[in-house]
Amino acid sequence: MSKKPRRTRQVRDREIKRLARERGISHTAALRIVDAERDTVPLSAWEPPKPEGVHVWDEKWNTQSTPFTPPPGVAPRPDPYGHAHPVSAGAYLLTFTVPDQEDEIYEVKKAIVYAHRFLVRPGVGWYRVAASVYGPLPITMPYTSGAEPAAGHVTLTVLVTPYARTGSEAAELMAFMDDSVRAARTAVLDRFPVSPELEPEWFPADPETGDGIRERLEPSTLSWRYLHPTLADLGPAFEAYPERLVDLRCRGWQHIGQGRYRVDQQEQRGLPERTYDQVAAIDGPLSVVEPPNPYNAEDFVAALEAAGTRAAASLLVALHQLADEYDKWFQKAGEVTCSLTAGAEESWQSETMMAQVRTYGEALAGQSDRTVEEAVTALREELEGWTGVSQAYTEVAENLARLFSRAADGTGGWSALADPELQAVDSLRDWLMSHSKDRPTEA
Repeated sequence: MSKKPRRTRQVRDREIKRLARERGISHTAALRIVDAERDTVPLSAWEPPKPEGVHVWDEKWNTQSTPFTPPPGVAPRPDPYGHAHPVSAGAYLLTFTVPDQEDEIYEVKKAIVYAHRFLVRPGVGWYRVAASVYGPLPITMPYTSGAEPAAGHVTLTVLVTPYARTGSEAAELMAFMDDSVRAARTAVLDRFPVSPELEPEWFPADPETGDGIRERLEPSTLSWRYLHPTLADLGPAFEAYPERLVDLRCRGWQHIGQGRYRVDQQEQRGLPERTYDQVAAIDGPLSVVEPPNPYNAEDFVAALEAAGTRAAASLLVALHQLADEYDKWFQKAGEVTCSLTAGAEESWQSETMMAQVRTYGEALAGQSDRTVEEAVTALREELEGWTGVSQAYTEVAENLARLFSRAADGTGGWSALADPELQAVDSLRDWLMSHSKDRPTEA
């Protein structure tokens, strides 16, 4: 057996111990720093990834750039995602002048927020950030020059709260704030150039002022489609990456560690392992695989229970309707955009579900005496919420079996939710009752 992996681990362990001893930090903190330093990448690795196919859902994904494309021609700084650090936040007031129109004020706030996906530190490189913008505030901080806006324009003040995984040293935090102010000023001026005396001006905000504003005002924040997961969670950075994702083309991705993902059916698809950002840039927006919302799950179970012996048929019709709609979208767009099997394409539950839908769905759709229209509508709406393009994707077949089994256990079993004809379909029962206390057992 090769000894190379052992030597690599020994070197890494020695480096962790050295760092912990020299800096007086815990072993875990030193481990994160060492692993983060291994995460640095040359500029050549950050060539803007190209989205696959025609992206019809969000104009910010295009052949030139995406929300996950780093600033062109700029190298990443060491540990650009801050994997070695907790989240740090700052706050400052920003006064600027824009046309006195509500929609323009809204757009400039969005521009400031969107500019805070990446910050660039001159001579160092880019790093990942996010920001919230509150306001306009009821009281405007005047320009120190005393300048007044021209007719048709208004001077406003907002609170900008940038946050990033960065070092906690005073010099680092001050540099972070400078980077944020520079990005915010540029975002405003790119949209509304003004004379020098009306250029955006910033003022420090003490913690009490910042907290008071945040308590009273709703923020403008980065859309879930553009937010990096390490900034959506305050825990350790590598633990913030979702375990499973579904991309826009309905392919599942499994987290394999340190922000890297492997696609389902990798051999058939021929796709390499990718970082989160590469998956997001090429095939975003990404949805995180999550269980059903508990409150909606209760409504789902209630709809099944209310349908009685027509529940199984109503569910198959709802699935058939949605599968048919998604197929039409595919024919129109030329690429898969929604799916009932994403994230679990090869599971026996998904294969069984789609086989039952193909076999019985269309025929049952024409037999109104075997279904309940209200149940079909309610079940379809919930399934569409599970599988449409949104922040979360819920794997269908496995969760349907859980909820159907729960409904059956509360109403008298399989015979209480399926009509006599469907009761005789063993494969349907095996799937839908697979989580029941009375689930079928092999002989």
